[in-house]
Amino acid sequence: MKILHTSDWHIGKSLNEQSLLEDQAYALEKFLECVRKEAPDVVIVAGDIYDRSVPSKEALSLVDRVFSELILDIKVPVLVIGGNHDGRERLAFSGGILGRQGLYIAGNYTADPKPVTLSDNWGAVDFWLVPFIKPVEYKNLVKDGEIFDYEGMYAHILQEIKGKMTPGRRNVLITHGLILGGAVDLETIDDSVRPIEIGGIDFARAELFSDFDYVALGHLHRPQKVGQEKIRYSGSLLKYSFSEWMQKKSLTLVNLDREGSVDIIQKPIETLRDLRVIRGSLAELTAAEAYDDPGREDYLKVILADEVRLVNPMEKLRRVYPRVLEMGYEKQASSGAAVRRRAVKERIQDPAALFADFYSFIHEAPLPEAEGALLGELLKEIQEED
Repeated sequence: MKILHTSDWHIGKSLNEQSLLEDQAYALEKFLECVRKEAPDVVIVAGDIYDRSVPSKEALSLVDRVFSELILDIKVPVLVIGGNHDGRERLAFSGGILGRQGLYIAGNYTADPKPVTLSDNWGAVDFWLVPFIKPVEYKNLVKDGEIFDYEGMYAHILQEIKGKMTPGRRNVLITHGLILGGAVDLETIDDSVRPIEIGGIDFARAELFSDFDYVALGHLHRPQKVGQEKIRYSGSLLKYSFSEWMQKKSLTLVNLDREGSVDIIQKPIETLRDLRVIRGSLAELTAAEAYDDPGREDYLKVILADEVRLVNPMEKLRRVYPRVLEMGYEKQASSGAAVRRRAVKERIQDPAALFADFYSFIHEAPLPEAEGALLGELLKEIQEED
């Protein structure tokens, strides 16, 4: 079975008040061209179809047009799950009716998961749709007081699914969440994920998913495998922050054979404009030859190498590059990035500081001094025992 895996379209997103809808429409047209050329047996969209829970009418219209072409013209089944940016209740509306046409939408997770079953020349393949859900939501759904984090939640969900698997069938899981292999790797965490979701709090281990033949993930914006080739993030449709500017966006084409083994091919996405970071002095960047730069229309972050702060540099830059979205100075950018990296690293290596951050996030108040002292004593005891 040939599967085209994509995720994190974020339709309707703006970057620094610059609407990306024109760029998204262009990229989705190239996506449709890929579907026509590759003729997959199924298309997966693993969450974050929209960038906000109540999308604009323009965003709704664009997604409706793309899904209509996939279902009615190309006639390929489409499996969609809700992500953390989506309005999951709205996304789930009319899902039963649309499923009869080949558009299967799981906006909200249900306590009694059932697969979407599709077939190829070698038999049935079961697709298990697990949209984004928070542990507190799942805890209330299943009435299990022992579930406190993503690790426990996914363990519980997967145990239930595995109990319903049909022997001999191939199984594909689709979910939207933070799934990591081994230790936390900061390089895999882009600006699409809030800082509170690193440091061992809100992620599940990839090892939990090893019983599936393929795991189609959404949430992280960089295309990547997680531990195993068969557990993958397809990445976002476009570059959505300057932390992603070096990433190469792609669609993930998966060939699932008779035995459940997978062959992975990444198909690059052609874009209307790039999103880049450029460096140099103001004089260099605005010289006469700069007008011949084929990437003048790209979305840019400019880092100036000038030693002295200049008067109205943005105005001068935009005469050459009309879509400059951010600007800074080399020394300031380097020191700021170093400070941020050091702060994050220190937080991860210091459990007390990490706990204090988490407490403040949950309670919207600093950790009380007495509780902080007690935490310090407990951590010291644990360290001594180890």
